[in-house]
Amino acid sequence: MKRKTSTIHYLFILLSFAVFSSCDDGDVAVQSFDFDNQSLSYCDNDQSILFYVRNSSGTEAVLADLTLNLANLLNAGVLSYELSGNTNNVTYRIFNASADPGYFCSAIPPTSPTVIDELIATSGRAEMLVVINKDDLDGLVADDELPLDQDTDGDGLFDYIDFDDDGDNIPTAFELDVFNTDGDNNPLTNPLDTDQDGIPNYLDPDDDGDGILTIDEDLNGDLDPTNDFTDPSIGPDYLNANVSLSTPQGAYREHNYQVVSSIDLTLLDLVLTASGREIIKEVLFMGSIPSFLTTTVTQTPTRD
Repeated sequence: MKRKTSTIHYLFILLSFAVFSSCDDGDVAVQSFDFDNQSLSYCDNDQSILFYVRNSSGTEAVLADLTLNLANLLNAGVLSYELSGNTNNVTYRIFNASADPGYFCSAIPPTSPTVIDELIATSGRAEMLVVINKDDLDGLVADDELPLDQDTDGDGLFDYIDFDDDGDNIPTAFELDVFNTDGDNNPLTNPLDTDQDGIPNYLDPDDDGDGILTIDEDLNGDLDPTNDFTDPSIGPDYLNANVSLSTPQGAYREHNYQVVSSIDLTLLDLVLTASGREIIKEVLFMGSIPSFLTTTVTQTPTRD
C-alpha cells in the first residue's frame, strides 16, 4: 500500500510537469521595456531615419523608422508621425546577446546576435519635440544681442541671426573688440567706435561720421567697403572722415546663420503585436538627441 501511494504521487508529479511544460512551450523572453536613462541613437537610411534605443544590457531595443522632412526641423515645435507600417514603423526586439550600434546601422543585418522575439507596431504615433538654437556666428552670443526681436538695420533679420547688425556690409565680427588689447577675450569690452560718437561701429551705419553711410562708401561696388582706399595710409574710406565719396549700393551682402536642432522622441498609444500577442504602451519615451541637425541658412535681405 505504501509503494502504491508513492507511485501515484510520482505519476502526479510527471503529469503536472507535462502540463506546465506544454503551456510554457510557446513562451518567449520576458519583456522589461526598461529604457530609462539610455541614449537615443540613429542611423541615416537615405529615405528615412532609424532611431533606436537599447536597454542597459543591450538585449532589448525599440526601433522607430521614420520618414522625415528635414526642413521641418528648422523650426521649434512638435512633429507628429502616424505609425502606418509603411513609411513610419516601430519594432520591439529581444536579442539572445547584446546588440551593439553596428547591428542597427548595417545595410545587411549581422547573423549575431539573434532576434528571439519581435513585436511590430500596428498603431500609434511618434511625436518629436524640436528645440532649435540659431546663431549668426558673429562673435556675440544671443544674450549679448537682446532683446531677441531687435533688428537694428531693419533688414528683416533679428540681430542674433544677422551677421551684419547695422546693415553696412561690414560683418559684425570685424567691428567688435578685434584687437583685444585688454586680453579679456570679451568682444564687447572695447568694440570699435571710429567716430567716437558712443555708438560702436557694429551698430553704427556711418562708422567714420562723415555723413556718408558706410554701405555707400564702396567705390568698386563689390558690396565690400573694406577694400576701397582713397588714402591707404589712413585706411578704407568708410573709416576715413576726410573722404566723403558716395557710391550708393542697392544691395546687402549674402547672409548666413546656423540652425542647430535638438530633438526629444516619444511614442504614444503604441500597440505592438506578434502571433496573437499584444503589448500596449500609452507612453514610451525613447530619448533625446542634442544637436541632431546642424544647418546653414542662406538669406540675402532686400535693401529698401
